[in-house]
Amino acid sequence: MSQNISIHISDRSHYNLTLNVYNCGSQDIEQERRDRPDHYILYYVNKGRGTINIRHISYKVEAGQGFVVFPGVETIFQSHYKDTMNVTWIAFSGYLVDRYLSRANLSVYDPVFNDNDSHEAGNLFAAMLSAAQQFPNRYCKIMAQLYSIIGFLIDNAMPESKIGTTTPEFYLMRALDFIDRNYFENITIEDIASSVGISRKTLSTVFSSLTGFSPKDYLIYYRISKAVDLLRDRNLSLEMIASSTGYNDQYYFSKQFKQNVGMTPSLCRKTMIENPEWRFESPIDQVRQRYSEPSVNEKPPEF
Repeated sequence: MSQNISIHISDRSHYNLTLNVYNCGSQDIEQERRDRPDHYILYYVNKGRGTINIRHISYKVEAGQGFVVFPGVETIFQSHYKDTMNVTWIAFSGYLVDRYLSRANLSVYDPVFNDNDSHEAGNLFAAMLSAAQQFPNRYCKIMAQLYSIIGFLIDNAMPESKIGTTTPEFYLMRALDFIDRNYFENITIEDIASSVGISRKTLSTVFSSLTGFSPKDYLIYYRISKAVDLLRDRNLSLEMIASSTGYNDQYYFSKQFKQNVGMTPSLCRKTMIENPEWRFESPIDQVRQRYSEPSVNEKPPEF
């Protein structure tokens, strides 16, 4: 076998500075539990069964499955009354998490994943919990296990579920969800429409009638809002931020940023350093807030 092997893994645009583990553990879920964290949590069901409810949609889970709790999204989960659910979890954050979960086809509309016949996911979660109790240098050991878990999720990604409803509001929310999970890629309006299952013309009609924005304008505003958030991390270069928000051309990114924020990215970062309370008020903030959850009067989608 040749001894001269060079395998390219990533470049600076994929340099992950902010994937951070907060905590992990294992416990029985005996009573209804509500959670709305400011970070991500991956759960694995070791035994038993139960239900989770996200945005008025219920999902059944059992041993050999897992699910994701998303930042800022209230999740309610409870064991079956005859079969207590035991779970292992790990809580973490990072500016690349959206990208990883998107590749694994996991979202607030598809939060559940399955283990394989070899119980690989279960073994990885068990190894992660064991690593958390090993000193010294347990953090690096936990991080290694977290990357292995994410790698498993991507390798074993389930096909995306399709909504059976035809209401404009759910078409819009599916489009917003697709943008939320793929804004960092070179996606087009056709890609967004295709993900929802409607034509570009229909997508534009849905957007303009419900939000007042075109899909293109919404995508630009969304990316710029994400860029403003990333600018708060001084370790991230403008090149990295541009790439992480779907712009391959840093100069075009800076032009779009100035048009929408009223200042260059560099000046924006300086402004936030001098005034940490400064916030960018994006025109789409009200849209994102209004359509963050389905209306209580709407029929939830069937999967």
